[in-house]
Amino acid sequence: MSYNLMVFNQRKVPCEFGQLRPWFHTHMEEDVLPEKTPAVFCSFLEKVQKLFPPMDQCPENRFHDACDYEVHKDFIYMCFAYSAAEKAHDTVKRLAKAEHLGFWEVSPSFDRTFPVTLPTDRWPMILEAGWISHGRQFVYHFEEVQKVIRQMKKVEQGSLSLTDRQGNYIQAGGFLDAFIVEVRTYTGPVTWKQLRADQCAENSVADALVSINNFQIQVPKSQILSQDQVCRLFLEFTEETLFHEQNLFWKTLDL
Repeated sequence: MSYNLMVFNQRKVPCEFGQLRPWFHTHMEEDVLPEKTPAVFCSFLEKVQKLFPPMDQCPENRFHDACDYEVHKDFIYMCFAYSAAEKAHDTVKRLAKAEHLGFWEVSPSFDRTFPVTLPTDRWPMILEAGWISHGRQFVYHFEEVQKVIRQMKKVEQGSLSLTDRQGNYIQAGGFLDAFIVEVRTYTGPVTWKQLRADQCAENSVADALVSINNFQIQVPKSQILSQDQVCRLFLEFTEETLFHEQNLFWKTLDL
């Protein structure tokens, strides 16, 4: 059993899902494969094949990550072993976003609600909190996020996270007007760094407690932020920037 994905040139492939599926089947059957990789896919292929070697070039000790690539003029069809499905799904989707390519999970499994037909700059983010309907919702604008952040003063020991479609996330935890904020940012297809917001450039002694989901977490007092600061950090995350305020810093966490 294989797990199949497709990345495509959004300028050439139809973006209405009702048109995408028949377009795909027609081109899978009738396309003459190009002798040379189309330029739009070169960077993507160079990066993805380091992580998922082509089937006919794969070392024996990496065969579980092998992929069968079929490169067409306007899309690439990829077949993975099902044991690599989750890793392939997350990594390929992240690379597709970074390379401004469309992404389609041909074998529906992990992300059936993912809007494959939207341009990548309109992919939604996932907002998660215990007190919102179903525990999670798709959001597109900061105003939707801000509304939920404002509810945190009323939710004892609550936490809130916002994840973009590359897997980066920002999360806040706390109660009333005392919160800590962390971010995970991907530095490559499978590597990331974990950071926490701090109002002091120097290390300080852990001297404050924050209540998050029934746990008491001891942190430096300089890492305790107000709700207004939390809102600003979430706003900048939705705009794909890190804050640059003079009195705020990101400190790397050792995991």
